[in-house]
Amino acid sequence: MESGSVESNIQNTGKVRLGRTCFLRGCGALSGVRARYSVWWRRIDKVIICKFALVAGTFKKIRRRIWLILNIGVVFWVLAGAFSMQVPPHEFWPAGFLAFSLPAALVLNFLFLLYWLLRGSWYLVLPLAVVVLGWNYYGRLLNMQLVTQEVPTEAKTLHVLSFNVHMFRAYKDDKDRDASEEMIEWIATHPADVYCLQEFYNDRESTVYNAISKIGTRYDKYRYTSGVPRNRNQGEFGVAIFSRYPIVNQGEILFGQASANRVAWVDVDVKGDTVRVYASHLQSMSIKQEDIENTYTAFGNQAEMEREGRNLARRLRKGFIARGQQVEVLREHYTSSPYPVIVAGDFNDIPFSYTYQVLTGELINSFEVAGFGIGATYNGPLPFLRIDNQFYSDGLRVYGFETHHEMGLSDHYPISARYVLEPKAED
Repeated sequence: MESGSVESNIQNTGKVRLGRTCFLRGCGALSGVRARYSVWWRRIDKVIICKFALVAGTFKKIRRRIWLILNIGVVFWVLAGAFSMQVPPHEFWPAGFLAFSLPAALVLNFLFLLYWLLRGSWYLVLPLAVVVLGWNYYGRLLNMQLVTQEVPTEAKTLHVLSFNVHMFRAYKDDKDRDASEEMIEWIATHPADVYCLQEFYNDRESTVYNAISKIGTRYDKYRYTSGVPRNRNQGEFGVAIFSRYPIVNQGEILFGQASANRVAWVDVDVKGDTVRVYASHLQSMSIKQEDIENTYTAFGNQAEMEREGRNLARRLRKGFIARGQQVEVLREHYTSSPYPVIVAGDFNDIPFSYTYQVLTGELINSFEVAGFGIGATYNGPLPFLRIDNQFYSDGLRVYGFETHHEMGLSDHYPISARYVLEPKAED
């Protein structure tokens, strides 16, 4: 019994050891399989990651090339717009539209400069070159003049106000007569020396719109007016100049006998020196507020949008052509002046136009020297338009420029600048 029991125990122990050995070998085999699969999966992961990295890198290069191509396109747009300002619209009218679009190209170029800068790309050299070489054009968009120069003591100064008064709102209902009286009073009491008023309206029989008496006669100002004798409101309509200094000579430049667009000029005796001042009103864009509103409301209606778009384009084209011809007549006159000149008024053209380019050929824009900000002068549904300006010639220096946004009763804001007459060589 005992010997059989021992043999049985030995056999059982052998079986257990054999089972354990088989189990351990099986586990080892499984571990090997797992290890081989793990290596395989790691290889697959690496391949997938490499593929994704390759695709991402390719996409990044493609995206960068697209942005570069777009940037190059904007550069050519800027060059074309700058060149178009040299082309008379009455000789090639599409140039007027291309020049008109130049502000958008300049803004996009600046955005590209910021984009490449944030990306840390050397491509920023491209828009940076445009900014540096075209800095004069950016100065027309925005002026950051922070330092105000002091007017020299005992200097001869001339303070000029220019304002399109929009007929003092005479075409409005009677309820706006208070606003008309407020506008006239604001002008009459403004501390300027010379007042250049466009769309000036005077009705001698009216207690409200007798503007010559209220602005000029009441304050002993000298005056000269150029206008169409009668209009639908039975008053005089045109351009007027008032002056605290004596007017020693005067005249007008007409762009057609029946046209209200014209230029009045006067020679002002400023304490023994003479300065010629022009009050200019060039051809309007002929775009009314309802035209702009109709364009806005036409979105979504293709036929209506096309009709309104053609209407706006036709009006803009007419204005480009007319102002191009008018500014050449004006230039011929002020370049023959024997005295320093100030050319002020409502030119109905933005700083990126043939009109503006002609005026800056011999003259200096007062806002670009002494203004601040955008200098928008149009008080209407189209924002940021600077279409009222003052220019001056050698013999004068501007020491301050202001856009009077506090006077918002017209569709234009008044602008004023203070000039110093530079001493003559013999002095």
